[in-house]
Amino acid sequence: SIPSSSTSYLQPISTPKLWGDLSAQQSLRAFETPYVVLLHRFFPISRAEKCFKFVHPNLDCPIDNTREAHLVFHPAECDTMLHGFAGYFESVLYRDVSISIRPETFSKGMFSWFPIFFPLRWPLHIKKGTVIEIKVWRCEDSKKVWYEWCLVKPCVSPVHNPNGRSYYIGR
Repeated sequence: SIPSSSTSYLQPISTPKLWGDLSAQQSLRAFETPYVVLLHRFFPISRAEKCFKFVHPNLDCPIDNTREAHLVFHPAECDTMLHGFAGYFESVLYRDVSISIRPETFSKGMFSWFPIFFPLRWPLHIKKGTVIEIKVWRCEDSKKVWYEWCLVKPCVSPVHNPNGRSYYIGR
């Protein structure tokens, strides 16, 4: 099967311009929707960490593509603001042939796929040395697929997009 596997990664970022654009919408929905964006005005607070892995084809019976991850990031190297998380992926197409939009393994010339941004409702001041943790879920039911996420450390945030109330992908 092509691809044979896909792995997603998340990275805490500071992006005041993007967060400000969302804030101008003055709606909860704006902060509970993940956005596919070309990130060019952002600061990576820590390196990206592995989130979910999918192996293709999925031969489980019944097929279950729900996932849950609790990610712990390396301590922040400087004082900054946390606005959300950038999401990247790598895919093994066949044997040793891979494509990636993860910064560390980015496939040269890969301009057809962009990162995804999972915003936080409120930006958070991060001090140098702070450890950031997030929980993220890939959820599904018979009609839709959606993501939920919440900050765990340095403080606990509300769960964003519970039950896909603001954003989901129809099946």
